[in-house]
Formats: sequence, C-alpha cells, structure tokens
Amino acid sequence: METQYNQSIETGIDPGPFAELDTVTVLLPMPFRGGRLDGRAHAGNVDYLLENCFLDEGRRRVIGIGGTSLIHHLDRKTLLELVRSTGRQLGSEALFMAGVIPTPPSEARQFILECLDLERPPDYFLLMPIPGLFNPEGVEAELSALSEFFEKQGAGRFVLYLRTGRLNAAYARLASRLANIAGIKVGTHPGDVQVLHAAVPPSKRVLWGVGDRVTAAARLGARGHTSGLTLICPRLCDAINNACRREDFEACAKLEQVISGLEEIRFMEDRIYNYSAVVAACQLGGFRDIDLGEGGPFNAPPPPSILRQIAQCVERLKPYH
Repeated sequence: METQYNQSIETGIDPGPFAELDTVTVLLPMPFRGGRLDGRAHAGNVDYLLENCFLDEGRRRVIGIGGTSLIHHLDRKTLLELVRSTGRQLGSEALFMAGVIPTPPSEARQFILECLDLERPPDYFLLMPIPGLFNPEGVEAELSALSEFFEKQGAGRFVLYLRTGRLNAAYARLASRLANIAGIKVGTHPGDVQVLHAAVPPSKRVLWGVGDRVTAAARLGARGHTSGLTLICPRLCDAINNACRREDFEACAKLEQVISGLEEIRFMEDRIYNYSAVVAACQLGGFRDIDLGEGGPFNAPPPPSILRQIAQCVERLKPYH
C-alpha cells in the first residue's frame, strides 16, 4: 500500500481513505441446489478466488455479496449466516462488501448492526437499488438518515449503487456530505460516471458497475470496477483492472474484446441473463474448481440459442480461468 500511496502523491491524486476500492469487486453469484443455498459450494468458490488473484502491486480484491448473488431471494437469517461464514473465510486476505436492501429502513439498519457485531464484519456495505416506488428526495432523506446513524456510531462504510441517473444529484450530495459513504457504484452508463466524477470529492470512489467492459468508464474517471465473471476468468478480469490502473486504455480495450461476447449476453434486455448466463458458463466450461449449482430462484436457464452463444464465449475464456 505504501508504493501505491507514493505513486498517487507523484500524480497529484489524493488516494484518500478508500483507495483500497480501486480494484476488482467480485459480486459472487450464489450457488443454489433444489432452491436452497449451497454453502459448501460457495465456500469452494471463495477459496478459488483467494487462490487465484492476479492484481498488480499485491492489491487485494473485494469479495462482494450483492444483487447478482440473488440476495433478494434469501431470507434474513440465511443472508446473515452467509455474511458470517464468508467474512470468517476471507479473514484479511480480501476485503468484504455485503449488499443491503435499504428497505424497510428499520430492518436495513438492524441487519447492518447485526453484521457489524460479527467477529469478522464486512469492510463495506453496498446499498442496493430501492425496489418499488421512490423519488430522489425520499431516497436522499432515508439514506442520509441511515448513514448518519452509523456515522454517529463510528462504524459502517457504505457504497451507493446507482441504477438510474435520476439519482445522480442526490447520490453526489450524499457522497460529498457524509464521511462514511466511500463512493458510488455506477450501474447505468459511462455518462453518469463523468457527471459523478466531477461532482464528488477526489477521496471518494466512482466505481464502474456494469461488468468488465470498463474502458469507456475508466477514461471518464471510474476507479475500480465490479465483476460478475471473475470466477470464470480471473486472469482476464484482473488484467483489465491492471491495465486501467496504468491508464493503458488501448490494452484494456483489447482485453475487453475477449470478454465482450459473454458480457453482451449478461446485460442484454435489461439484464435478464445476468445471473443465469454465468451459471451456464460455469456448467458449459466443465470447470471442476468452481461450482455455481443448478440455478437460482426466478432465474431459469437461458434458451438453447443463447446457450450455444455462451458455449462459444466460454471457449475463448478458458485460457484465463
């Protein structure tokens, strides 16, 4: 970390307290069997990520449990146990980010308190998009109250997950005003990266949140990105991040071409195959060191025409597994 800090000083960039987020955040798809979470398979997948990290400068990944993990389909008790077991397994080898659905607000607060009371609590909480009806003023008020509560407690660090540009101004104000908000994960388009990068303090992170095709967002100021494919091809996903950190955007764009086919499928038609395409890739690849189960609730396998495309994509990714 000392080398990274010195390099940042030389380039005039203040790394701030959240420089560790300038990395790959792996949002792990959870493995299910018979509609139930397979904890043993999940633990094996975490081990695989810990044993196969190719980030430069000895950087650690962030291991995350978020939307792609299907946390919306886990009851609170199961999710808390998943956070407990994952944190214990990670120890200090990786950073840990736990997704939180911010509603009902009182339950979100209680869940975060329970997570913070664990022996190995999450380093960050990813505040997921709010389901149902909302407006920017209401979102800002509720998330401000949540963050202020934990700021007074001296505990809890948060990343806001942006899924609509209507929240740009509200999220920028929250990140600028509250010290325990580390930054914003942009899950929309690169244009919002540019807007938010100009609006939040340099010490906060604007993370790219639409997979590993990150070059356009990195050119506009994104620092770090979230990945749903690192289990399939860690060498490639980490190489993309390494190239972005060097600001070698030509190299980054070339690496993206290898992964773009599968990413295109994951994010087509409002992300209908975001989870199921990764599960299918794991199955079709015949990998023996990772296990994404049979498929999760509300996420049926893609149709045969899409599966054939996924099979072709996986062949290109196997050398990077």
